[in-house]
Amino acid sequence: MYTNDADFKTALLDHKVYSAWQFIEFTRKNIETVQYCYETLNGVISKMSMKTVWWQQNLFSDFVEDVVVDGKQARRITVTTDNMPTYEMHVAGEKVDPWFLFDKLLRDFFQYCMNGFDSISQIANAGLLANSCKKVDSVDFQRMVQCFAQKTYKTAFPKTSAWFDNISSSREFQYIEAINNRTKHTAGISTKLLMGILGSSNNTKIGAFLRKDVQYDERKITDQLQATIDFLNQGFDDFLKVFCEEFLLDTYIENRHHEIGGVYQYKMKDEPDGDLAYAFIKGTDFASMPSELYILLANSNGRIETHICPFDHILVSKDDGQEIIGRYVTEDAVGDDCLVTYRKYVKDESTIGDACRYCEMQKEQIFYHRNPFFTVTSVSNDDEFLKRTSLPF
Repeated sequence: MYTNDADFKTALLDHKVYSAWQFIEFTRKNIETVQYCYETLNGVISKMSMKTVWWQQNLFSDFVEDVVVDGKQARRITVTTDNMPTYEMHVAGEKVDPWFLFDKLLRDFFQYCMNGFDSISQIANAGLLANSCKKVDSVDFQRMVQCFAQKTYKTAFPKTSAWFDNISSSREFQYIEAINNRTKHTAGISTKLLMGILGSSNNTKIGAFLRKDVQYDERKITDQLQATIDFLNQGFDDFLKVFCEEFLLDTYIENRHHEIGGVYQYKMKDEPDGDLAYAFIKGTDFASMPSELYILLANSNGRIETHICPFDHILVSKDDGQEIIGRYVTEDAVGDDCLVTYRKYVKDESTIGDACRYCEMQKEQIFYHRNPFFTVTSVSNDDEFLKRTSLPF
């Protein structure tokens, strides 16, 4: 375990699994959301209890003198639907029914608990499986349970495999998963939020429900929510301990890189059809280079910055970008997104030498500015172009 985020991030970068960091942050955000739901649910119950107390105090201040049949003096109070306590609350200036708010927050609580475990699964996928990772949109907790139960990954990551097995088989996780799936996909369950009056106690419970032939009993809300938060926090802590041991094994990180050779770009005023810009890496013997590369652009000068590699093709140059001997092409599409990943590039055996440069000339040219992720070499007789590309991105 790392005592601070800076050391943790540096270790992930050094071991070429830095894309896992974004999911560590997202797991924390999910847990923070769970905590918010928990505190707000307790706040709703507390507020309603307080309003009930105030209502009773006002009620008993309005005694009516009365005479009973036997002639003895007595006091009488009357409780009707007209003078029952009102529990309206305000959220962002709007009146909200507390029962609606309670029901929504309870569903959100368990959904974000499950989201937390799904985010932990993304950490394992990106940080351990690395080059063998599954597509990010196909990853959830149950997918990773199945994955780490396979002999290959169970052997490679025995502690993480045991963690997934222990969590998935625990009664607490099964309850979280069941109530989340029931309330999100099927229907609501019977929850009780009853305020006690005239000496009776409050009654706040999650109702019993049956899902996939498994019976889940009625539970006291405050006890269940606290138990769930404790389980989620402990589960995340336990996961980080084994993850921090096993990502250091560098099991599936072959041919991962955080830099390229640079970008070479050419633009002449008298050659309007000669514009050219391409990314390159350096190499002397294309035939002996690996069949696949995985690239995430990173800069660790002062603080770590990363950017997904934006190039669909990366040429191989013997020098600083002019003598081209081959190219790699990507298999991974990217869009406008905040997620970062090690983008996969495959050696193109069918296009070598100057043919690679010719293929680049057929594309729409994108010229690059000076930036923290790669060097830009610009060749031009256009001073404005050179000035513009020398400005920081």
